[in-house]
Amino acid sequence: MDEPRLPAQLLEARRTPLFDFASVPDALASSHRTTVWAELRVQAGAVRYVDLEGDAPRDERLEAGDSAVIVPGIEHQVEPSTDARFYVQFFREPDAAMVPGVVRVDSLDRSGPWTHRERDLDTEEEIVEMVTRQYVDVGQDDLLAPYFNFGPGFIDWQAHIRTVADYWCHVLLYAPGYEIDVIDSHRHLHGRAPFTPDLFDRWLHIFHDTVDGGWTGPKATTANKRATGMAWAMAQRFLGHGVWRPTDRR
Repeated sequence: MDEPRLPAQLLEARRTPLFDFASVPDALASSHRTTVWAELRVQAGAVRYVDLEGDAPRDERLEAGDSAVIVPGIEHQVEPSTDARFYVQFFREPDAAMVPGVVRVDSLDRSGPWTHRERDLDTEEEIVEMVTRQYVDVGQDDLLAPYFNFGPGFIDWQAHIRTVADYWCHVLLYAPGYEIDVIDSHRHLHGRAPFTPDLFDRWLHIFHDTVDGGWTGPKATTANKRATGMAWAMAQRFLGHGVWRPTDRR
């Protein structure tokens, strides 16, 4: 039986958190379909992947390091072992928006002034909107934008926004599965073009301006405080002790 292959032109978009036997959502464990191409990737244990329809349905046991391409529109289900750890990587066409309803960010053009949402940062949708607004500004900032454009195709904005949104969902909504060391993940950027105090000032200003201009409430306050702490910790790591401190200690 021939295994399906991902179309060559696809780009990585969002990915799920890292699931285990206890945290796998009911919707994923029961029969369901995806509307886009995806790939099930197993990091530990084993996951049984079963196609429930199609011309050549599969019933496969995937172990650590294995993956299975998920064809859009084909009903399927997964059965993880008790020690399984896995996630699903989704893909998109190069010209497709990652999240329906949010401003398109490929060209980083504003569609108009941002409006206040009159609510808190208390859902995934609001967090994705906040991160999208932030990176529209970051991508047009003379000081920050070069860190995303070291070479052609260096940054997939849509995938990056989804990754950052997953982090803030973990911080604000306690979403499970986010295990990236945020500070250390910036080490390669600092190695290419060393960070400066001005860089931290600018990033923090944009972050606070984005949150304050769109959201009000306990979660928004927490986001601002966490961003301040994260910037300070990153500056300590890369610039040295006492070289930079946030002017806004919120």
